[in-house]
Amino acid sequence: MGWRPRCWRGASPASPRCGASPPDTFSEEETGMKQLRTSALCLLLCLTLLCACTPTGKQQGPGTAETESVTDLVGRTVEIPKEPACICALDPFCAPFVVAFGYGEQVKATIPSIQRDVLIQSICPSLKEAEVVKSGGVVNAEALLSLGVDLILLDRESYDDPDSRSKLDATGIPYLVVGNATIDEALEAVALVGEVLHADEEAEQYITWYRDCLDRAETVSAAIPEEERPRLYHSVNEAVRTDYAGSLPAQWIAATGAENVSLEGGLTMEGGSAYTTLEQIFVWDPDLIICNEVGVADYILTDEKWKGLGAVERGDVYQMPIGLSRWGHPNSIETPLAVLWLTELLYPEESDIDLEKETRDFYQTYFDYTISDEELDAVLSGDGMRTPKTGGKVE
Repeated sequence: MGWRPRCWRGASPASPRCGASPPDTFSEEETGMKQLRTSALCLLLCLTLLCACTPTGKQQGPGTAETESVTDLVGRTVEIPKEPACICALDPFCAPFVVAFGYGEQVKATIPSIQRDVLIQSICPSLKEAEVVKSGGVVNAEALLSLGVDLILLDRESYDDPDSRSKLDATGIPYLVVGNATIDEALEAVALVGEVLHADEEAEQYITWYRDCLDRAETVSAAIPEEERPRLYHSVNEAVRTDYAGSLPAQWIAATGAENVSLEGGLTMEGGSAYTTLEQIFVWDPDLIICNEVGVADYILTDEKWKGLGAVERGDVYQMPIGLSRWGHPNSIETPLAVLWLTELLYPEESDIDLEKETRDFYQTYFDYTISDEELDAVLSGDGMRTPKTGGKVE
């Protein structure tokens, strides 16, 4: 007897300028003086930028004069300020940890996705003023210099792009490469950020909690006979984008004991993303579908092309929670909560998980933030927690 849909209390199918005008003409003497002043202003600007960033990329001034050597996730040893005063968070996974470790107000430059996450801006309002310095995969090096950035947390994808790397190298600003392709790599990144921001204990606490959530899920699923474990399809950002073997989502889903159908093959890789086809999903015939992007579950449940698929006919298509990020996404700080969410969804009678309490405790423990009832409902439903991208699909 296979997995049978069960009622779960927390999951529901996705149902003008000022001043006087200048004279029209100038005397020869006035013109010469004006040109001289303009040249002096340009020289002053250049000197300011040169003073702001030394050849090694360390911003001068109190609080950042002392430096230390740190080794990043690709083995580079980098000299960084002991107390970074102007941080650029280009890695979406590590950005929330900067806030959690007490340096949120020092984040002056970031990426579009951080600007779209509603909850992180409620926790750290200063992020609303952070300048977006990367768009369409292109880093604005001039903006980094003008802001006086003294430390960059860089995503692996940008580092692996020769153009982005050479542009960043030319600024002289120190950057640390982090990654999150797997669970182990993600936790290494947490430890690195904790080291850099003098929050080693907080980082270790999170790492321990992460592994504990995985252990709890594995303990529950181990008691379920294999023939009763469900076949699951995980929609990642788009309806036919999914997991691949060895990826972080595939790893955390495995802890729940669910059979991840996308690991059976039938995928096409485009860059670092895996895609399948609707026809292949019909062949897999999963018992349930979970979706991490708002609107995708509704689309699957209502689009004519998906009718006839067993999970759709039964209504077993679920919107995953969204908080600081889309739970369970490779960039998500809340992946341990996704593990607990899915474990409760699959085995409510055996799991004994209070997801509401676990969620409240997470934000209180790591962000000193008391989430309201309204916010909690929004997080667990995934409704309204991410502002959609303008003119395109959400990443």
